[in-house]
Amino acid sequence: VDMLRALSEGFGACLKILEDENAPVLFAGGETADLPDLLRTLDVCVTMFGRVPLNKVITGDEIKPGDKIIGVRSGGKIRYETGINSGIMSNGHTLARSCLMKTEYVAKYPEISHPARGRYTGRYSYDDYVDELGSTVGEALLCPTRLFSPIALKMLEKHGSTVHGMVHNTGGGNTKCLRLGKGIRYVKEMPPHDPIFDLIQRESGVEWREMYQDFNMGVGFEFIVDPEAAEDILSVVEGYGVDAQVIGRCEASESGNKLELKSGKGRFEYI
Repeated sequence: VDMLRALSEGFGACLKILEDENAPVLFAGGETADLPDLLRTLDVCVTMFGRVPLNKVITGDEIKPGDKIIGVRSGGKIRYETGINSGIMSNGHTLARSCLMKTEYVAKYPEISHPARGRYTGRYSYDDYVDELGSTVGEALLCPTRLFSPIALKMLEKHGSTVHGMVHNTGGGNTKCLRLGKGIRYVKEMPPHDPIFDLIQRESGVEWREMYQDFNMGVGFEFIVDPEAAEDILSVVEGYGVDAQVIGRCEASESGNKLELKSGKGRFEYI
């Protein structure tokens, strides 16, 4: 009962935030299914449906050499959030949990891991406070994924014709832009990332090149825009109290899409 109440209140709070930020969502309800033969723990699923006129759909086909890439931070605090966000968002959690959390959690709650290959090898408990995070490990991992829809809607309302592509850096991390456009070489200079990513890399031993493929690394959303509109677009984003900056540009590529990523941890090429 307490769990269902918490879920209901969480949905209500989230929908209220979106409504207040002029990005309303109509909640159509749902059902609570008990499927013990299929699920050993809880699975909360939501399906979103939206309609956009075809002539306003941003497909990425308009991306061209010379366009600027504006990166919006995934960490910190935005005006409609109630606390500081670690920036981890919703990808890479399997790796993060397995390398950070103690083995005892799997022994105590076997349903949280894969029976054959799931194991935790970390040295942290949920409530261990880590100075570099400024929070407990559990709080950092459970930070909600930032909602960028209010920013995107405002952006399209004011500068829709100058926005050529939008990238939500979830699956694929910073390489997700490769899915957009044709014959584009994306060149990015990454800003400093949030401490949660240093902790995950240090504890897991994963190469930095792979970290930028698995995680957003501090840049949760990207707008690929006409260079003449970049400054005006930045002012819209910054009006929400979130850090944003031009992190790159688009160049011509003769052999498919490519990405050159420069960071404090090295220079990496992706195709």
